[in-house]
Amino acid sequence: MDKFNILINLTRINKPIGIFLLLWPTLCGVFLASEGMPDIKILAIFILGTILMRSAGCVANDLVDRNLDSFVERTKDRPITSGLVSIKYATILLFILLFSAFALVLQLNHLTILISFLALLFLLTYPFTKRFFSIPQLYLGVTFGFGILMAFSAIQNTIPIIAQILFISNIFWAFSYDSHYAISDMEDDKKLNIHSAPLTFNNKIILMVTLSYILMFLGLSIIGILKEFTISFYILLGLAMIISMYGCFESRHMEPNKNFKAFLRNNYVGLIIFTGFFFQI
Repeated sequence: MDKFNILINLTRINKPIGIFLLLWPTLCGVFLASEGMPDIKILAIFILGTILMRSAGCVANDLVDRNLDSFVERTKDRPITSGLVSIKYATILLFILLFSAFALVLQLNHLTILISFLALLFLLTYPFTKRFFSIPQLYLGVTFGFGILMAFSAIQNTIPIIAQILFISNIFWAFSYDSHYAISDMEDDKKLNIHSAPLTFNNKIILMVTLSYILMFLGLSIIGILKEFTISFYILLGLAMIISMYGCFESRHMEPNKNFKAFLRNNYVGLIIFTGFFFQI
């Protein structure tokens, strides 16, 4: 494998689902905070920053889990674990990605720069949470929500109630889709003594995922009420909820393959929700 393909695999650019799951709520934050079409520079900063930070998160995760990934069928061929990339190379790449992202943040205001340090802390500590926290999916939700907070701080220089509701809603969303994803690793996680929401809630995990989706859509509906959005917003929310609930129904027996498909459909859920916000601005 040549160096370019190794880089692509290490940063998971070839698997953009993670970028989209991080990008949709961030874009919702950018457009909501702008109350219209955002400044092109701001939009570009947040899109590029999302790609850089997701890539950095993948590298950080692989560095932390390098001794565990070899025991999991799905991850045993990752570049660091398989020896295609040295720890030194991966660490240098991580710093380059983080430095590039910080260079973007430096073009924003002081509040956003301060929040970015907190976001960095969560990004670098998230890979460790599965070792001691029984529901790491919640920690991921917080980590994936900083784009929302930074969008409002960069554009409005404050974190209003709308931003807080969107942030909390995103935590519930991340819990749901990442729990679908984690079901496929349950047996490996059990052997390695790794924590996850599916292992914590066991046969009640799909119920918890369903409730989490409901809370997410409730939060988004509250935003719609506060912003006095039209009926079209709620129609799109309803469509996104149908897709989410179908995934829960289809994966109710906890088959790994069906849960992974339910996880992937969340890209459409995020796109539809963003579309709902976009046409209300």
